[in-house]
This record gives sequence, structure tokens and C-alpha cells, in this order.
Amino acid sequence: MQNWPESFLHRMKQELGDEFHAFVNSLNTPAPVSIRVNPFKKNYTVDSLEKVPWSVQGYYLNERPAFIFDPAFHAGMYYVQEASSMFLEAVYTQVFSNSAPAFVLDACAAPGGKSSHLLSLIPAESLLISNEVIPKRNAILRQNLVKWGVDNVIVTQNETKDFSQLDNFFDLVVVDAPCSGEGLFRRDPSAAEEWSEAAVMNCALRQKNILEHIIPSLKPGGVLIYSTCTFESVEDEDQIRMLIDSGEMELIEMNFSFNEVVKTEYGFRFYPHRVKGEGFFISALRKMGDEMSTRKFNKKNSLKNVSGSVAGYIEHPEKYLCSIADDRVYLIPSSFAQVFMLLSEKFFLRQAGIFAGNMKGKDFVPSHDLSLSIHLKKEERLYNLEADQALLFMKGEPVKLEGAQKGWQLAAYKDCPLGWVKVLDGRVNNYLPKEWRIQKDLPIDSR
Repeated sequence: MQNWPESFLHRMKQELGDEFHAFVNSLNTPAPVSIRVNPFKKNYTVDSLEKVPWSVQGYYLNERPAFIFDPAFHAGMYYVQEASSMFLEAVYTQVFSNSAPAFVLDACAAPGGKSSHLLSLIPAESLLISNEVIPKRNAILRQNLVKWGVDNVIVTQNETKDFSQLDNFFDLVVVDAPCSGEGLFRRDPSAAEEWSEAAVMNCALRQKNILEHIIPSLKPGGVLIYSTCTFESVEDEDQIRMLIDSGEMELIEMNFSFNEVVKTEYGFRFYPHRVKGEGFFISALRKMGDEMSTRKFNKKNSLKNVSGSVAGYIEHPEKYLCSIADDRVYLIPSSFAQVFMLLSEKFFLRQAGIFAGNMKGKDFVPSHDLSLSIHLKKEERLYNLEADQALLFMKGEPVKLEGAQKGWQLAAYKDCPLGWVKVLDGRVNNYLPKEWRIQKDLPIDSR
């Protein structure tokens, strides 16, 4: 049995009263395992799985498999996400029941759970800015969003204070704030070893600074969704109260039929003895002031039309414009071109639209990102592999494609691409990038 920090237990006993022992017992039970299915890649079987009550695409698994050995995971057919945090969907759906946000910011986005969820919720005409300042975490974020396969996202690597440049810009800002992580103690006991009261106060100060920096970028009438994975009121309700007391934000009153979720004065709390999930807090606020309906962009669009060999790889190339940096070709939805130009001047962009590939002289070499895009023209290039062959492909090993034509072809699993191969005379070259390959030894029965 895990030894949890004494001061943490003392505070939770005061907070929960008669429910305290049930709470502690829940921390010493196995954490539930849940996934959220990608609605844009619909070939994942969920018929026998238990639903997460507040998420249309959320499901519980009976046990935790080795996801790294599931080709569907690598194809981006689902995202492994803790069930409580999927409540973002219930909040979003209630707040935007009669409208849709045009511009959305996920301010602290890695590893990508909230961003991929938002991309499943917002319409294709909306744009998500997904931000993560830490380089290694940003790389993980980009990989997860590439697997999701959509084009209406730009990944930035900036401090949250940088977004104050975008005055009154976003319709929705999501801050899943860095926190003391108490809600993850069961799933990650090492978080308890790093916990301290001083760390809690440091987190609270950091959260306050993030919110102060990010609020100016939210337009009047715009919505802030704030969440943490901790039980600390100084990191949860106190942050919301401070925003309300500032006179700039007002709480959005919401009601849900999920009795296991605890409604507090300033938001909603999730306890592992009450829900089939981990500890979580979420709240939504609206920025005061007259709503702004228009934005003016003064940046001239200097992007080019998609043409030549690049156009042959994408569905509806007329909907995109090209941005070429060195030899890297990015496809930007034309409806976001002016926003892209604005952001590229003010922010460190790590990904925008679809990274299509590289121009090598007159030759176009398609990227791995393009292979996972739902906008790829893929029917004539697709070659499905059985699970064992798909895993060999993900290891970077050669695979056989019976009857494949010469040139760039797609290794796939259940009609979902895994990556490119190039068919030559007598051999098939695997072009899966090294950073995407499975590094562990495959199970014996997969070889």
C-alpha cells in the first residue's frame, strides 16, 4: 500500500469527512484505463466497450494493453486519455450549444489530450492554436496531433505571456494548468514523491501568472475553460475566484446530470472514489464586455497556390495555399492564410496546417505527416497489412506489398495509413522516420 503525504491526507480528511476512507481506498486500487476514439478515423472497434458517460467517443478498456504494440494506436485511431479529463467535452458542448468558436487557444497543450479532443469538437472551419513552450513536450504534442490527421491546427512554442500580443483575439481559451498533480497519485505514484506544500504554492503562483498573461488574448464575450488534475482549492476554486473578483470575468453557470461529479461554488470536482476516473477540476468563465464580432487582419497574404506534384497528393488542393520554408512544403487552408501570416511574424511556429513534404530539386518527397492526414488522396496508394506485418513496419523493417505499383505507396492497417514505403525494382523501402519507430522488441507472436 502506497504511503501518501501526511499533510495531503490530513487536508483531504477535512475536505471529504465521511467519504475520506473510501477516497484513500480508491487510491490503492488499479487506475481505470480509457481511450477516446478519433472520429476522423472510424475503423476502431468499440462494440463491447463501456462508454465514458460524458464523452461521445470515450470508452473504458477492461485492462491496460501494451499500446505501443497496437497498430491502431500508431495510425491515430484513438488517443489514450484519462476519463475525468474528457469532461472538457461536456463543458464545451453546454457552453457552445448554439454557436462555435472561430479561434481557439490551448495554452498548455502537451501531450495533446485536450488539443486532440478540441479538434474533435470544433468545426473544420475553426482554427486551434496548440501551444507548448517546453521543446521536448512540444515534440510529443506535434506527434500526437499529426496522428489525429486534421489540418485546422497550428502548433506554437511560446511563453503564455506572448499571447497578450493578440489582444481580444480568441473565442475560447483552454488552460489545462500545470499543477501539483494530486489527482494522478493513483496512476503515477511518483507524483506523490515529488509533492510538497511548497510545490503546491509554487504551482498556484504559476497558474495565476499564466491566467493573467492569457486573459488579454480572450475577446470580450469569449470563454475561458480552466482545469487541473489536483484537489488543491488554492489551485482550483481560488484561481477562479480571483478572476471573478478582478471584475473582468464572470462564472458560467452549468448543470449536468452526472451525480457522481461534485459541483462546487466555482466549478466541478472529480474524486476517484466517486467516478471511474482520476482527480480533476474544471470550470468555465466568460470575459466581460461587449462582444466583438469582427477581426481585422492587415497582413498581406503572400502564399502560393498548390500546384504540380504536390497537388496530386491532397484532396481538394484548391482549398489550400503553400508556405515553403527552405525545402519544406506546408499546406495552409486558405481560410486561415491571414491568421497564419500574423502568427508566423509574432510566434515560434512548429507546425501549421499539413507539413506535406520536401522539394528535392524538381522532385517532391512526401512527409510522414502527410501519410497520416485525413486529407491525403490515398485510395490508389493504400496497402493494408495484417497486425504482425504492421508492427514490423513500425519497427522500420521491410514489408511485402503484393502487387504494389512502383513509387510512393502507403502501408496501412484497417484502411488507416501508418506511413510511406517506396516500391522499387525487387524491393520495398520503409520510409518510417526513426523517431516514429517502435524501439522495444516485438512480442514473439508478432514476428
